[in-house]
Amino acid sequence: MGKLPLLVLVAFAACKPMYGDPAPKLRNPSVVPESKRVIKPDDVAKKPEPIDTCEWRTVALPDPTKLPKRDTAKAQEATARADGKLKAADVTAEDKAKGQLLIDSIQEYGAALTKDPYNAEATLKLALAYDKVLRKRCALKLIDRLSKMTAHPKLERAANEKLDDIENHKTWFEDYRQEALKATGRY
Repeated sequence: MGKLPLLVLVAFAACKPMYGDPAPKLRNPSVVPESKRVIKPDDVAKKPEPIDTCEWRTVALPDPTKLPKRDTAKAQEATARADGKLKAADVTAEDKAKGQLLIDSIQEYGAALTKDPYNAEATLKLALAYDKVLRKRCALKLIDRLSKMTAHPKLERAANEKLDDIENHKTWFEDYRQEALKATGRY
């Protein structure tokens, strides 16, 4: 008979809640109206501001009767090297390596313009490279240079093609698009 009270006691203990009181009922959270929702400034990613200074010096355009000596072949080679470095910078994840590739590409475009100061393609690509590194004023100066090149009869066609490219590519110079279009001299 000693086992029956023990068995009843174990059965009674097993029927009780394990931690005492039952769990409280869950309630749905109240809905906050959209007008009262606050976005914390830390949650919004801040885009860096473009740098509004430029140390790029351009060479004055010559008179329409003659052009200085131009080495277009070497300028094209330097432009191709700069294009490769710029593409490599786009796929590089490491910040330091990416920065160095961007600097190298800008220097290569500059070297192309040293060989051929009136190369429209190198001028536009240098402006786009400056846009990538947030050098707004330098990019605008180079676009302005392209617009001035249209006044020279031997440079007009190539410069107009590059200015057309600026108008057609809506994502280029996105942060200051209106200023870039104004620098083309067409607006």
